[in-house]
Amino acid sequence: IMDILNKQDYSILNKEFNDKNKPYRYVVIDDFFNGDIAGELSNGYPDINDDKWYKFRNEIDGIKNVLEQGMYGISKKEDMSESWLNTFLNLNTEEFCEVLEKITGIDSILPDTYNDIGQWTGLRMMDKDSYQIIHSDARLHPHLKMEKKLTIVGYLNENWTEEDSGYLELWNNDMTECVEKVEPLFNRVILFENTKTSYHGVPEVNNYRKSFLLSYLRNAKDFKETRPKALFVKRPYEKDEELIDKITELRANLEDY
Repeated sequence: IMDILNKQDYSILNKEFNDKNKPYRYVVIDDFFNGDIAGELSNGYPDINDDKWYKFRNEIDGIKNVLEQGMYGISKKEDMSESWLNTFLNLNTEEFCEVLEKITGIDSILPDTYNDIGQWTGLRMMDKDSYQIIHSDARLHPHLKMEKKLTIVGYLNENWTEEDSGYLELWNNDMTECVEKVEPLFNRVILFENTKTSYHGVPEVNNYRKSFLLSYLRNAKDFKETRPKALFVKRPYEKDEELIDKITELRANLEDY
């Protein structure tokens, strides 16, 4: 695993991850992969018109899905290039979980063994004018029944500009303030702890946005959370948007994950 990653100062990353001034624990890591691997993954990222992309729901029960639009994913192993599949397999190991423990200070981190690469692992693409409103991720693995403890979201957008937008917005616990906007720069990842209120989203995208994600688990005996899906929430100026409430309820009751 260390052959594909750049060397990092774990003590500095640990301090940043556990900064008490943040509403929840996270750290932004630049130059995540070594240069050769980053270039290979970027070159192997599927074209926007590739037929392997599946489209997220633009409608739910015939109603516009106002929670997320213009989003695509590739999550099946057989649809991934060899370089991407090998990378995901390497990052979904006990060895990399030990790296995550050094960065976070959280013990007993486990890889997601479901389907070898995990329930939520894959490539994600957002088209121009797409969005995903603010939410906190699923808390319970729907198949393994363990806590979804950590998420990595990574980016491979070369020559990104402010006009492209596509920032990952991080919000405070009571949804009154956006505390940080993370630019989706090439070879950058954000690692964050999943909590009930680890609110984040991508409300605006003005250019083709390339990302990937992985999740990590913890088998905590005292874990009581039962939510296997994301929970979408409103920003202050969306408080009167009743359609958000309606689609949030419909989406929560869908049978698939």
